Amino acid sequence: MHHIKINELTKQIIDKIIEKKEFYKAEVNKLSNGAIILDMSKASWLGGKLVGEICMGGLGTVEFSSYNLDGHYIPSVNVYTSEPIIACMASQLAGWNVKLKKEIEKDGQIKKKVVFQSLGSGPARAKSKVEKIFEEFDYTDDSKCAIIVFETPKLPNEEVMDIVAKKCGVDTNDTYAVCAPTSCLTGSIQVAARIVETGIHKLHEIKFPLNAINDCFGTATIAPIAKDDIGAMGRTNDSISAAGLTYYTINVEKEREDSIFELLKKAPAGTSSSYGKPFLETFKEVNYNFYDIDPGLFAPAIYTVTNIKTGKSLTTGKVNHELLKQSYGLN
Repeated sequence: MHHIKINELTKQIIDKIIEKKEFYKAEVNKLSNGAIILDMSKASWLGGKLVGEICMGGLGTVEFSSYNLDGHYIPSVNVYTSEPIIACMASQLAGWNVKLKKEIEKDGQIKKKVVFQSLGSGPARAKSKVEKIFEEFDYTDDSKCAIIVFETPKLPNEEVMDIVAKKCGVDTNDTYAVCAPTSCLTGSIQVAARIVETGIHKLHEIKFPLNAINDCFGTATIAPIAKDDIGAMGRTNDSISAAGLTYYTINVEKEREDSIFELLKKAPAGTSSSYGKPFLETFKEVNYNFYDIDPGLFAPAIYTVTNIKTGKSLTTGKVNHELLKQSYGLN
């Protein structure tokens, strides 16, 4: 599977959206340097699903389901992949900080001002390899194109796409950006679709051996659309930490199983010192400074892991419906 070129694989999804842009409610813009921007801020349910699959480099599947939140009928996603390291860590993880600065004159001095900044996810990350995490696993994508996903209401311009193209080593007319703010249907869907990736990222943080993971499945509620991106960020984070469910199969020797299962108990969001309130309240309490929030909060509510070597399973964590209902504004 490692010979698969995830940018070229994902390009098939991009072409599908462009061909049926009216059906997916996508707005397609071609910049003067040839880069293509897909504005998915008003996309349909199926458009949002495809954005989730683009984030996973075409190696994951997103399907719709529903969740009974104490009598409240909430849409949800089921997400699965059998290539978790490439789909999640090399693609879906929002780890590339793409920033454009311009020189401006202020008070008689020339200063640099940030005119665009967004965390990029998607298969372009595997082309650029600007993040340190790529030193930890062996994967190379020699696709001739690059596809990046920006969770932002501000669309990238030619200069931003020039940065992406240069870092990825491709022509600008072979670069594609898929964009949507958090506070829209696509935003709610694609963040929920990160349930498996969020779980793996937390496992990475607690030094769990990622090479032991085989197949993954996750379920998360699709947060009701909030009035702004800050509110949407709170609700979408709570979807995962309060009621996100994950299932992983691993392959470890019997002698290592007890220590691996013990380590796993540190993974759920409920173990975090920042856990217990809707994310937006926690965020306000630290004056909107992400770095003052325990990073351990960004994890699913529940992990179930089966060791296929022994057939033994462990479930750890808990759901918190009261927290999620408070976050969603449900009576």
